[in-house]
Amino acid sequence: TKCWERNTRNFSYQEQFDFIVSYSSIEHSGLGRFGDPLDPKGDLREMQKIQCLLKRGGLLFLGLPCGADALVFNAHRLYGRLRLPMMFQGFKFLNMFVGNAAGPVQVTDEMFNEPKEEMQPTFVLQRE
Repeated sequence: TKCWERNTRNFSYQEQFDFIVSYSSIEHSGLGRFGDPLDPKGDLREMQKIQCLLKRGGLLFLGLPCGADALVFNAHRLYGRLRLPMMFQGFKFLNMFVGNAAGPVQVTDEMFNEPKEEMQPTFVLQRE
């Protein structure tokens, strides 16, 4: 994956981090809710930035609301069968944790059948 070069040329943190944590943040990117410019790919661009910051093999702990793919303009996105694989591009999926479960939870099709704003798992991804 080509690193996000245009805006990071002068950025001195490329491939500097062993892990990054993002929870309940990226789903708002590009929707203008917090004064940011409208960008339909804002969330995907943020994932590219994170990929550039992580060392190869570095871990990303990513909390996103999941269910059926949806855009709740201008609040947030819900990630499902369509958008979630786009978010994971350049990363290897390792595990998913939900709520207070003692260990990883298996990803199932039922998780993506309808909007479930209360389901916000934490995905553990590894930069390829």
